[in-house]
Amino acid sequence: MMYVGLFLASLSIAIACWLIQHLLGYAWSRYRHAVEEHAQTSLSELFVFIDTTHLWPALCCVAVMVGLSVWLLSRSALIAIIMGTLILVLPRILLTAALRRRLCLFDTQWPDALTAIAGALRSGASIGMALKNFAADAPAPMSQELSLLMREHRMGLPLNQALAELKRRMPTESVELVTALLAVGNASGGSMADLLERLSSNLRARQHVTGKINMLTAQGKMQAWIMGALPLILLVALSQIDPSSVELMFFSQTGQLLLAVVLVLECVGIFWLRRILAIEV
Repeated sequence: MMYVGLFLASLSIAIACWLIQHLLGYAWSRYRHAVEEHAQTSLSELFVFIDTTHLWPALCCVAVMVGLSVWLLSRSALIAIIMGTLILVLPRILLTAALRRRLCLFDTQWPDALTAIAGALRSGASIGMALKNFAADAPAPMSQELSLLMREHRMGLPLNQALAELKRRMPTESVELVTALLAVGNASGGSMADLLERLSSNLRARQHVTGKINMLTAQGKMQAWIMGALPLILLVALSQIDPSSVELMFFSQTGQLLLAVVLVLECVGIFWLRRILAIEV
């Protein structure tokens, strides 16, 4: 009877290990596919066309190197795993931030673009010709998006659908207003110069208010950065003042656990602060 119990226990452990291995392998492959797909999509939206085939192997190599380096310095497997995991998620964070900055820059270029397009319409050009002429001289990313819009239109896509694709690629309120106005003007055939100039003035006024808000909240943003960096600054200062005590933080299990908790709380604090303020902190 004892042998039967040992056999069943061994079988249960083997099945559990197989399930865990299968689930971890499935999660690993899904995350790899998600990272590669997100990188390919984000880079194409940034008009950076490179091969991302070797992105995941390179990330894994960098994560292993960083993890080993942290483990050799701190002798903490937990901190090494956390740092390696951060390397794996870092590309998605950086690409998302780059896309957000590109959207903000694209919005700031609309007032000048609308003024130029309105001037071209007053001189007798059509909406398509005005967009084409402005795209040739506009700075990026405005020139990239308008050039793509005109290429889609030349390939047979109606201008209204090309404007809808622009709104899908650049989902901001300014783009929604501009594309709706241009689509209505293209369908009705009326003069849109006055409306475009009025929209340009409204967008410029809103950007002025937004810049004023950012200026008034700059102190709060800086305080957030200082408070977030304060634990690291204190750690560096204490390592110079009392190295023997700081070594306990890296070479004892309690200190390593405390460092891991501080790192997790720092990440959680940054995440919630960004969600609450809905601004770049």
